[in-house]
Amino acid sequence: MMAQPVKTRSQRRIERKQLTLVIILILTLVGISFSLGVMFGKRSVRPALVDDAETTPLPTVTQVAPPPQPAAAETEQKPEKLTFYDNLPKGKQAPLGSGINLPPKAATEPPAKPSPAVQPKPPEPRRSVPKKAPEASAQGAFMVQVASFRTRADADKLVARLKSYDLTPFLEQAQLGDKGTWYRVLSGPYQTREHAERTVELLREKERLSALVRQR
Repeated sequence: MMAQPVKTRSQRRIERKQLTLVIILILTLVGISFSLGVMFGKRSVRPALVDDAETTPLPTVTQVAPPPQPAAAETEQKPEKLTFYDNLPKGKQAPLGSGINLPPKAATEPPAKPSPAVQPKPPEPRRSVPKKAPEASAQGAFMVQVASFRTRADADKLVARLKSYDLTPFLEQAQLGDKGTWYRVLSGPYQTREHAERTVELLREKERLSALVRQR
């Protein structure tokens, strides 16, 4: 048997390059042939489509006759003849444009009753203020305590004013323990409680004082 020659590396590279070039050449030829076939196929299809469109007959259109219309005499309605009495409105309705106004309809709802007026309350009877102070009596059992003061000077001032009302005022000194000495202004005494209450009304009107009645 003969020994096969050993190929060098450079020979192997050359063979590989030749094989690659052959493959590339084959692929190029295949691509060229495919593109030429596509181009020729398009050109052959277009005239065939045009010929088919020209030779295909168009569908025939049949005209349908419209339905018969009724005669003009039947469609036109005759105007209704109205007499003078038919034109007049029926019932109690006034004729339009006559200028006659019918009386208004009577109201079905009864008129609302006026609400009763609120009467003001009568003023309370005012107690009569005596024009003159009642006379004091030494045997009377009722006294009127007018006011109380810490100082004697304030008490003396009130006593002087009470004398101008024809009263009989006087002072009473009271010891109130821790509160010290107070000076009470009294008026009287009076024979009855009624006389003492009349003095209280007089002081309330003249001096705006809230006096009180006490027994001796």
